[in-house]
Amino acid sequence: MRIWAIAVAVSCLVACGSSTHHLPDGDGGVSGAHIVVAPDNAMLTVTDNVPATQAYTATLVDADGNSSDVTAQVTWTLADAAYGSVSGPTLTATGGGAGPSQITAQLATASGAATFTVYVHGHRVEGTLPTDGSLPGLFGSATEDPSRAPALVYPNDNILVPPNLGQFDVHWTDATGNDVWEVKMANAYIDLRIYTQGLDASAAIYTLFNPAEWYPIASTKTQLSLSVAGLQLAAPTTKGTAAAQHVDVTNENAKGGIYYWSTTTQGILRYDISTPDVPPAPLYTTNAPSACIGCHTLSRDGSKIAMTLDDPDGRGTVINIADLSQAIFYDGTVPTVSWDFATFNPDATKLLTLLEGTMQLRDVAGGAALGAALPNTAGLIADHPEISPDGTRLVNVEQTGGEQFQDLFAQSGQIVIRSFDDATNTFGPATVLVPADAANSVANFYPSFSPDGQWIAFTRTTGQGYSDASAETWVIKADGSAPPVQMTAANALAGGALTNSWARWVPFAQTFGAANESLFYLTFSSERPFGVRIPSGGRPQIWMTPFFPDRATAGTDPSGPAFRVPFQDVRTNNHIAQWTQQLVTIE
Repeated sequence: MRIWAIAVAVSCLVACGSSTHHLPDGDGGVSGAHIVVAPDNAMLTVTDNVPATQAYTATLVDADGNSSDVTAQVTWTLADAAYGSVSGPTLTATGGGAGPSQITAQLATASGAATFTVYVHGHRVEGTLPTDGSLPGLFGSATEDPSRAPALVYPNDNILVPPNLGQFDVHWTDATGNDVWEVKMANAYIDLRIYTQGLDASAAIYTLFNPAEWYPIASTKTQLSLSVAGLQLAAPTTKGTAAAQHVDVTNENAKGGIYYWSTTTQGILRYDISTPDVPPAPLYTTNAPSACIGCHTLSRDGSKIAMTLDDPDGRGTVINIADLSQAIFYDGTVPTVSWDFATFNPDATKLLTLLEGTMQLRDVAGGAALGAALPNTAGLIADHPEISPDGTRLVNVEQTGGEQFQDLFAQSGQIVIRSFDDATNTFGPATVLVPADAANSVANFYPSFSPDGQWIAFTRTTGQGYSDASAETWVIKADGSAPPVQMTAANALAGGALTNSWARWVPFAQTFGAANESLFYLTFSSERPFGVRIPSGGRPQIWMTPFFPDRATAGTDPSGPAFRVPFQDVRTNNHIAQWTQQLVTIE
């Protein structure tokens, strides 16, 4: 049963607009005029999900100081519809957004705006716990006993997430005999609490804020405090509260589409990060080209996907997403082309493929080779190619090989970069960007350009590639002007194996904080533990971390603590998350 108590306070600040006046084009005679929106600093409170309303007035003040009431003539709009709705001059705040926002009055080219601030307070009761409103009082009156405190185990402290993250997991352990917990997310604008006995009847104790609840929490763009308190219903006079953790939120929503390979369901799933309430869907619901669709890559515009079918060194194909038709055929109607890894040029008319250590540029329309195969450094084979977002450079791995499927199991890898002329289909000489370790004790692989082309993320291990317990995510300037920097916070793990692989960039930049610090998000597959739901790790899931380029330039840790991307099924093994700017609708 959902029992939200929402408190909303709206404060209105006057803002003025300018326009034209006394012109023959019929603009309403508002030249030099502005609109005053009132009242100022109105306070409203909404409780138990009952909306709060505030009526506004709009006054047009012309260039001579004359005023007239235009409340009924203006068009009223909200800056963010999640905060509520506006009907005529009346704002209805629902608690769907919290913190400051704005209402605007527009008449012809004259406008005025007022900021308003929404404060949201409430609670929700899960399971069979009492819904008579007694639980907040029990926790509020209980005496604090540190020996009864549960231990928060997920998320990590100081994570930074996008506002449209969607579901937000909270996991904890408790060996003190507590049997009910209060999970609180709070800041200056928000105080939301869940009362629960845990969503799992086993020893795994966790709950979650669902997407509809998460958005008002995150909309504040202000650091949040997350805490969990526990007590015994039979003896509720004392409680224990875990040390609070902190959650930050970026200034903008994340955008883009992700395609990832699930070995559990044997298929490629895709997900639009801008619609967190819509679950991932399979690329193929029927007539998949193969039972095994492994290595894949997307064009930046989302119109095409290149896939390797069957097994390593298997058939390759390029599929037009809009109708799932074949651009490079796999069904035997023409001679098939094989590859293990591939990368598109910016307009998706060409594809660079890699098979058994050799790279070849091809025409996407049919797969014909465009020129000769690319040369490698003597004694080494190529691996893991990626063309830069602007189409002027190619980065790839060079390694010693030796495995049966040597493209998959990179070892002793160095990362090289070279120029690419898309107009002439020619490449410059390879330059070493990240050298191989002289003792062959470190491998570097899976390089990937940042959306602005300035950085390259890659995986570094003390073993061979593909899936190694020591795998970590690193970055380096694409021009080689600075040494590699480790993503220390993203790689931090207390026990267990990281097995990071396939670090790939979310395709749009974002900002954080009042200073609008620039950042990009990276995702990678990791077998690290996931709180109490995968407590020992060992199951690959897609994780995300922020990357701050200015911090990397300064030589400091450019990452933040990683968090699991919540759209995934916790029961599946998920790999090779590839991003595109948008999900193209399949007809």
